[in-house]
Amino acid sequence: MNIKKSILLRVRLSFLAVLLIACSIFYRIGHIQMAEGDKWRQLSEDINLKYRPVKATRGNIYGTEGSLLATSLPFYRVAIDPSIDKSTDWKASFDSLARNLSAFYKDRSANAYKRMILDARNDGKKYLILNRHQINYQEKIVMSNWPVFKKGRMGGGVIFEKIDKRYRPFKNLAGRTIGFLNEDQYGVGLEYSFNEYLQGRNGEALFQKIVGGSWKPLHDADDIKPTDGFDIVTTLDVNIQDVAESVLLRQLISKDAAFGSVIVMEVATGHIKAIANLEKTNNLMVTASIIIMQSGNKV
Repeated sequence: MNIKKSILLRVRLSFLAVLLIACSIFYRIGHIQMAEGDKWRQLSEDINLKYRPVKATRGNIYGTEGSLLATSLPFYRVAIDPSIDKSTDWKASFDSLARNLSAFYKDRSANAYKRMILDARNDGKKYLILNRHQINYQEKIVMSNWPVFKKGRMGGGVIFEKIDKRYRPFKNLAGRTIGFLNEDQYGVGLEYSFNEYLQGRNGEALFQKIVGGSWKPLHDADDIKPTDGFDIVTTLDVNIQDVAESVLLRQLISKDAAFGSVIVMEVATGHIKAIANLEKTNNLMVTASIIIMQSGNKV
């Protein structure tokens, strides 16, 4: 009898201990959520908020008489914060927006776009990329008049993320002289040599890290606007450059030469009007490899 009572007492004490631990856990959870909730939510936001650089628009490169040799064209990725629109007719607005998105991108139905937006809104998402296809500036202007989008970033939640792309109107003409600059700051030609002037000064904006590791830009009064880069003007003449490369190419082919160079200088001023170097490759095709020469160019 004593053994039975002893076992029963131990079971009761064990049950009481488990009950007390469970109650303490629920109390702690409630205390964290209710009493300390604001503190931990703010800490979470602080961890996921960060000021990140905003790239400045790179300056243009011009030839003589204003010929545009290189420029930066703005493209945009379209995203939205579906929780922003609080208007009474937001459902009808999203219907119209979904139809416009479907007609524009032609990659999914209007119902599919609508479900994607509503699901993100119901899940409390603050950032949704509507399509990864990048649009140009003119398309951005058209989209800005669509339902929801016309309310802007603060009213409709639309986010047009700007992405600059370098563009050369004359394609490969004087390609090596104009040059390039990659993400590792390695390059050649004018793009590299005058990068200090072309790159401008980057700005700084507040971003929030969201699920998946993406960063969503936030509007903040302390954002620092980027300063666009300077334009540079060279003495290259695109017409003379075109003639120089064409004539040199014909001579290399007719003479079966391994390589050749042409430099055209204006004697009165010493300005370089054209400069080219062509070399035969292993497959017997002649490719352009324009010599880098900064002399005769002016900022």
